[in-house]
Amino acid sequence: MKFDSLISILEKQLTLYMSLYQLAVRKVDMIKTNDISSLNQIMKEEQKHITAISALENERIKDLQKRFPKRETVPTISSCIEVAESEQKPILEDLFRQLTNILQKIKEQNDLNQELIKQSLQFVNYSLNLFQPRTNAMNYGPKAEDKSTNATEVRSLFNSQV
Repeated sequence: MKFDSLISILEKQLTLYMSLYQLAVRKVDMIKTNDISSLNQIMKEEQKHITAISALENERIKDLQKRFPKRETVPTISSCIEVAESEQKPILEDLFRQLTNILQKIKEQNDLNQELIKQSLQFVNYSLNLFQPRTNAMNYGPKAEDKSTNATEVRSLFNSQV
């Protein structure tokens, strides 16, 4: 069975995934330097890539459903490799391997970016907690349940008068 259109779709997807990986790598520097505007721009570019990849995925599914109308599920690339003609098998195998590798790299890079963002948020929360006063006395003074504390009594550095 010939899979020329499938090969074309997979090559386009591979190109988009490689570009998406490069964007994920660039995000590391933006996260480290807290360059929010550049990070937003990269995220917009990522969204365009994801939209294009989704369109190609829908095209791939339609193509395979036409080729295998009796199957209830969409065939995988591996099952297409099994029924492909001998000259297209190595092409499909190579595309499958490259797609698997780039998707793994994207996952690892996104995990790293997520960890960096988590650490940044922890630092921000820690910094904010440094500015907030402690509201309960540890050893002396009336018991905590005897105090009537409401939001106006608790003052922090940000809402104090100068």
